[in-house]
Amino acid sequence: MHSSTLNCFVANRVSELQEETRNIIWRHVPTKSNPADIVSRGCCAQELSNTIWFRGPSFLEEDVSKWPGNEDVMTIEVPERRKAAVFKNTACENNVINDILDKYPISRFLKVKDVVHIAPKELEDTFWKVISLVQRSCYSSDIQAIANGNVAHRSLQKLTPFLHKMKVGNEEINILRVGGRLTNAPIPYDARFPALLPKDHRFVKLFVEHLHRSHLHAGPKVLLGILRQKIWIINAREVVRKIVRNCVHCFHYKPKLLGQIMGNLPVDRLRAQRPFLVTGVDFCGPFMTSYRIRGKSPYKTYIAVFVCFSSKATHLELVSDLSANNFILCLKRFVGRRGIPQKLFCDNATNFVGACNKLKELKESFFNDEVAQKLKSICCQMGLEFNFILPRAPHFGGLWEAAVKSTKTLLNKNITESYLTFEELQTLVVEIEAILNSRPIVPMSDDPNDGEALTPGHLLIGSSLVAIPEQHFDVTKPSLLNKWQRISYLKQQFWQMWSRDYLLSLQQRSKWFTDEKNVNEGQLVIIHEDNTPPQQWLLARITKTIPGRDGKIRVVELKQNMEHRVAQSIK
Repeated sequence: MHSSTLNCFVANRVSELQEETRNIIWRHVPTKSNPADIVSRGCCAQELSNTIWFRGPSFLEEDVSKWPGNEDVMTIEVPERRKAAVFKNTACENNVINDILDKYPISRFLKVKDVVHIAPKELEDTFWKVISLVQRSCYSSDIQAIANGNVAHRSLQKLTPFLHKMKVGNEEINILRVGGRLTNAPIPYDARFPALLPKDHRFVKLFVEHLHRSHLHAGPKVLLGILRQKIWIINAREVVRKIVRNCVHCFHYKPKLLGQIMGNLPVDRLRAQRPFLVTGVDFCGPFMTSYRIRGKSPYKTYIAVFVCFSSKATHLELVSDLSANNFILCLKRFVGRRGIPQKLFCDNATNFVGACNKLKELKESFFNDEVAQKLKSICCQMGLEFNFILPRAPHFGGLWEAAVKSTKTLLNKNITESYLTFEELQTLVVEIEAILNSRPIVPMSDDPNDGEALTPGHLLIGSSLVAIPEQHFDVTKPSLLNKWQRISYLKQQFWQMWSRDYLLSLQQRSKWFTDEKNVNEGQLVIIHEDNTPPQQWLLARITKTIPGRDGKIRVVELKQNMEHRVAQSIK
């Protein structure tokens, strides 16, 4: 046995022994005849006298010809023998591209291209060589059929495929191309007859992802047009949509917000009660008001919009600034005209984060903690309950948000660029209030016998605020009652119409129709910020979920950067 066939440590020792004992003949001693094995494997002192330790093996007393030979040694497996490496060459031309693409992403090839500076011609030849290998692995039977003069599979007959011989380097390859009807089109040859590829191949996915990133994360339609300038993928629309949909970078710029089915209406909106007994308030503006004095610049004024929960009646008050004192005076004017409300709801205004400076001014001057506590204390003295809705939840106050939109629409149509005085603007605001309270709250009927439509003005004064005064009264049945009873009877009739027509019209949901899965505590979420790019939205973790009466979670408490935050809403 040569030392080169053994492992390193054993080979060194065997080589040293063979160098020192060149003229010595080595023979193998079996284990039973080897005295050294008795001590190395353990033996009692009492048994040592009965062994061959003192007298040696018995074959030493016999003739040399009867000594054990080395024939049995060659059949013994030596553990220290070095393993021989065997190389096997196999033909795997059709699978080599699959193995490379499965092991290495396309970004690795792009980095290699940037470092090695591969020539464009070499890249182009490599691309068509890869196309040929992919086609041979997926359309081998169709290529063989077309080469023999037969037709391709039925699924490819609409594309009229044909084989095109291309010279790539020093060899020729066959490319399966789409025939089509664009032979006479003045476009490049690759666009007229693009190469045919399957939709579920690994190379196709990597190539489409590369085109998507290299063309600034193009959308599905643009990506499809770029793709068909060279290759034709079966069911390409599904492929490009899937690539764009699974792109993490594109998802960050077009995220899908968490949603939930539209909740049930609160009880305060379903009760037939005095107008403005439960009210919501919000601000809109600013609107520029003029002094009409030379040298004095216009100043900002705002409008406080009060909306009744049950009748949707609107009350508008003009406010000179956003101080807490002016709002308290505005609230007192509202109470003096409409009565003391039982509950007053207000926007939290933290949804103004990231908005323009005008909205930031509204938030900083009015919706701070000190002003909120002052408002609550004043309202407690007046006997009404002042509540703030959740932050970042304008849909919780959709009733007064719609009134603000209608008010601003009418103001912008009438003011345009003119600066009105405070009295002129106040007059315009009162007229807009009358128009808003004269809008029908139920669909108007085409039957002339149904009378006029129910408006908030009917629940306030008994008729529409912009209607022409009547010259006579109906004296059929209510004539038996006195004047006070007649007014009470008419109010009851209006509230019956409210319960019959308006209340039942609130049955349908206008959006958010489907039940969504509730979020869980500990779930990581992204906080949506208005007027802020999606890349700047912050991460937070849900610490508490607040379910509604229907068991659906629309409000959660979040923790961001190890700091506890107030409750957030889910649309």
